[in-house]
Amino acid sequence: MQKYLTGVVVTNTAKDTAVVEVVTWKTHRIFKKRYKRTGRYLVHNPGNLIEVGAKVEIIPTRPISKRKFWRIQPLSEKIATKKVSTRKPTKLATKKGSK
Repeated sequence: MQKYLTGVVVTNTAKDTAVVEVVTWKTHRIFKKRYKRTGRYLVHNPGNLIEVGAKVEIIPTRPISKRKFWRIQPLSEKIATKKVSTRKPTKLATKKGSK
């Protein structure tokens, strides 16, 4: 069985990269009190299709860069099938001599 972690996408501003925050609860071995540990992972997000706030699974893969060796697996099919616009951006007309 393949190891995976579940978390929430925090940022996706970089090209083909997202930051996923994974929260794990641990128990102190002496005092038995539970505490929260938060890990932030750089994951491969091809085409930046996954939006901020989406709940995702991350799966280990070969190293893609220095700190990126996880790939993203969406939990919802709705998120995975986000439509990408194929329209070319239009140029805005500018007047000569206007400041």
